[in-house]
Amino acid sequence: MISLAQINYQKIPLGDGWNLNVLSKSIATITDPKGKRKTSYFGFDTKEKALEFMAQHRSQVSAAIVRESQRLSQYAWECKIWQCPTELILSQLNQQSP
Repeated sequence: MISLAQINYQKIPLGDGWNLNVLSKSIATITDPKGKRKTSYFGFDTKEKALEFMAQHRSQVSAAIVRESQRLSQYAWECKIWQCPTELILSQLNQQSP
């Protein structure tokens, strides 16, 4: 099991101290100037897969939407989540690990 501290991620400045943090090809977060995570993004090939993911994890988050991908350009759809628990991010990253 990996932790967030062990992740090699790409930090992309968005301006005014905000950053897009690409944790994997299908997971990213946005942090404010103080480094606090504000939103998380999970990418999917189809809208159906994104809706299924959101339905599975809806009770764990404060708010979520499925939309055409804006942050994860390798995917057609993404689930944008506010107040995403670290455990959800880690569980998805661990599922991707070989």
